[in-house]
Amino acid sequence: MYLKKTCAAALALCLTLLLGSCRRESDVFPQLDEVPGSTKQTESETTAKNKGTDGIRNLKVALPYSDDTVRCLSAMFYYKNNGIWDNSVSGSDVNIPTLMSASTNYVIQNIGVTNDGASLENLNGWKETGEEPDLFLVSDTQSASEAGLVSELSVYASRNKNIDGAKIFAASMSNQLEGGKLYGIPHYCSATVIFGNRDYIPKDGRLQAKYTTEDLSKYLELTNTSYKCVPMASAYKLVPYLGSCFSDDRAVSYMLNEEYRIDKEKAEPVISSLTGYVKKLYDSKLSINTGKDGADPVFSRNAALWVDSSASCRTWEEYYPAKLYFLHLPCSSPANPVVPYLRPYSLCVSKKCEDQQFAVDFASFISYDEDAQLLIYRMENMEGLLPLVRSAKVWNMAANEGAFGSMVSDFRQSMDNAVYCPGSFDNVLFRKTNEYTISYFTGGNERFYAEACYG
Repeated sequence: MYLKKTCAAALALCLTLLLGSCRRESDVFPQLDEVPGSTKQTESETTAKNKGTDGIRNLKVALPYSDDTVRCLSAMFYYKNNGIWDNSVSGSDVNIPTLMSASTNYVIQNIGVTNDGASLENLNGWKETGEEPDLFLVSDTQSASEAGLVSELSVYASRNKNIDGAKIFAASMSNQLEGGKLYGIPHYCSATVIFGNRDYIPKDGRLQAKYTTEDLSKYLELTNTSYKCVPMASAYKLVPYLGSCFSDDRAVSYMLNEEYRIDKEKAEPVISSLTGYVKKLYDSKLSINTGKDGADPVFSRNAALWVDSSASCRTWEEYYPAKLYFLHLPCSSPANPVVPYLRPYSLCVSKKCEDQQFAVDFASFISYDEDAQLLIYRMENMEGLLPLVRSAKVWNMAANEGAFGSMVSDFRQSMDNAVYCPGSFDNVLFRKTNEYTISYFTGGNERFYAEACYG
C-alpha cells in the first residue's frame, strides 16, 4: 500500500499484470482475479443463495451517515437492482420522502462511525463483544488487514459492475491491495493541505494558487515581520509530503518510503533536502511546535499557517469562523502539475459477515454509483472529503460544500497524479514517521535518519 503513483498508463499496465485481464479495452481498471478454487456465480445466484427464509436480506453497517441517508441509499440500491429506478431523476433531485417510504426486502442497520472510520481499537472492541458490523468504514485498511480483522474481497469485487475504471480513479483501488488481494473498497478521501488564518495575511505578499517552497519561505518571513504570531505551526508535519516538491514535482510516495526501499542512495539526497528546508524554518523562528506557555499556537489562534487533513476543515471552521483559507502544498515550479497527497477511507467487510457478496455490492454501490454519491453529498455535510468517482456531477456538488469547495476543482484535475498515504496512528509507517519527525525537530539532532520512519 501507499505506493508511488505516476501516470495513468503506467498504473494501468501495473494493474493488468497484477490483477488479470480487463473487462473492456477502454477500461482503466481491470477485472480482479477470482480467488483460486472459487466457483463463480452470477449476482442473482449469489443473492438467492444468501437470502433468509423470509426473503429479507440483513446487513449491519458502521457508516458515517445519518440513518435517513442509509435508508435512502438502501432504497435506491433496491430500486436499481430490481430495474425499477426512474432514470429521469438522479440522486441530486430524487424525492427523499419517496425513498424514505420505500418498501424493500433489505434491512440495513447503521450503528454509525465518525468520518475517520473505525480504528483498530474500535474493531477489536466490536470483536470482543461480538458486536461486529458486517460492513464498516475503517481509518486504515492496511493495519486492519494485517491484524486479521477484515475479509479478503477480490472474489466478490470481481463480480461487481460498479468497480469499473470508466467510473473511478484506479489508483485508489490499487492502494488497497496487499499481495494482489483486495481488503477494502475505497469510499472517499481527504487531502493534506495548508490551513491559513485570515487575520495574518500580509497585505503585499499573498501566495498564488501554485507556489514554490521559496515562495512559502518569503511569505512566512513577511508574515513574521507584519504580525506578532507564529508564521507556521509545527512545520515538521510538512516533511512526509514534500518528496514530490524536491523531486521536480514527480509523484513520489509518502516519506519516500517506496523510493528508499528501492534505491536508498537516490532517495537520501531528496530526504536531506526536504528536511533541511523544514529545519531552516525552525532555525529562522518561522515555525514552532508549542508556545512559551506550552500551548499549540493553532489552538491559541496565534498561528498564521498549519498543516492538516482537509477532513478537519469543519472542525477548524467552528474554531475560526469566517477566518479560514486553504493552500495546496508547494511545488518546485508553478509550471508543473500539483501532486495531491491523499488519505483514503475504505469500506471493509467483517469475517463473520454471512453475506459478503451483498456487503461488497452495497459498499461498491454507495461508493461508485453516481446517483448514490449525489445523494450522499446532498444529504450529508461532506466538506473536505473528496469523491473517488470521475463523475463531473458529483465533483460539482462537492465543490459546493463550504469554504473548502473552492479547492475541489483543483483536486479533480490532479487526481490521476495523486499519491495515497496513510493517515492513522494505527499504521506503523504513519506513526513512526510522526514520532521521529517531531523528535528530530525538537531534539537538536544533526542528521535525519529516514530508517527510523519506516518501522
